[in-house]
Amino acid sequence: MNPFKFGTVVDEPFFIDRTEELTRINQLIDSENHLFIVSPRRYGKTSLIRKALKESGRRYILLDMQLVISSADFAAQLLKRVYRISPIDKLKGFLKAFRAVPSLTVNPVTGEVDVSFTPGKEEIVPLEDVLTLINKLGDERRRTVVVMDEFQDIFRIDKGLDRLLRSIMQGHKNVNYIFAGSAESMIREIFENKKSPFYHFAYMMPLKMIPEEDFSRFLEENFSKVTEEYRSISSAILEVTGSHPYYTQQLASVVWDMYSRSGSADDIIQKAVDEILQHHDNNYERLWNGFNRTDRKVLIGMSGSDLEPLSREFMLRFDAGPDSTVYSSLQRLITRGIVIKEEGSYLIDDPFFRRWIVIRRER
Repeated sequence: MNPFKFGTVVDEPFFIDRTEELTRINQLIDSENHLFIVSPRRYGKTSLIRKALKESGRRYILLDMQLVISSADFAAQLLKRVYRISPIDKLKGFLKAFRAVPSLTVNPVTGEVDVSFTPGKEEIVPLEDVLTLINKLGDERRRTVVVMDEFQDIFRIDKGLDRLLRSIMQGHKNVNYIFAGSAESMIREIFENKKSPFYHFAYMMPLKMIPEEDFSRFLEENFSKVTEEYRSISSAILEVTGSHPYYTQQLASVVWDMYSRSGSADDIIQKAVDEILQHHDNNYERLWNGFNRTDRKVLIGMSGSDLEPLSREFMLRFDAGPDSTVYSSLQRLITRGIVIKEEGSYLIDDPFFRRWIVIRRER
């Protein structure tokens, strides 16, 4: 079986050891504190959180805020997940106290409960009721964990939702909240701006790339089962991906499949990269066509050199404009998830897109 997995939530045996982060998460949810995790997309936030909660044995609710369309839908999605962790009979008494009665539909085959609230002027009321219910279901010894992924989307859902949530959550003693987000500037604005209702409400844990030595050990352990060239293959994969969690798993998966078919390691990394580039060529072209002229210049410079994009040499060499223009371009690209900022340096997130740009320029 291919031991490498990407594109979905990763669990054992595909999970790469993040011992320090797992320990920190479990320490926090064993206290009365809350946590927010921030990192670029595809760094494995959701997989990490799920693994930590699985190890803790705690009851948890996980909701992707990108899928929520309104405050009433927010309440419905939360209540639907409450039914997954608590018996229906136990909830009947609590529902009698709801000011807005939900509509419930039970699938007779799966037993899954679908929930909806009638939209109206008081869409906030169901959300208050559901969050209060979640707090009542826990106790100080076994607090329920509520995970809100892509938490920055609360601003899209409803104006003033951040203030409402803070006013409700600050009184909860039987819930640990975990907030996660990939729009770093927005997430930091929520939790670090003194004017924000959530200022210092939760402990901040930036999630960084997996250390190269950990990834190298993981790759070598798996490739050693099929080839004596496992060290050179593992090293070459990391040289391409820079230890990015998602893209390392992706390239390793393609290399594994190729080796399984041919039994040969000759030029296998380059062949795997070529296959990935060919597969994504149309997507990359559509992506490229959506950039303005300045963004293209910045991306060309970042893909073709190791110069810092805000350096004077970079701006002159690639005719990218003054530092204010380049900075604005970088912020746009970060917002779109094209560029990330890792330990003070700007990087193109997708190493294959970076190679695609270089190849297109050389044609």
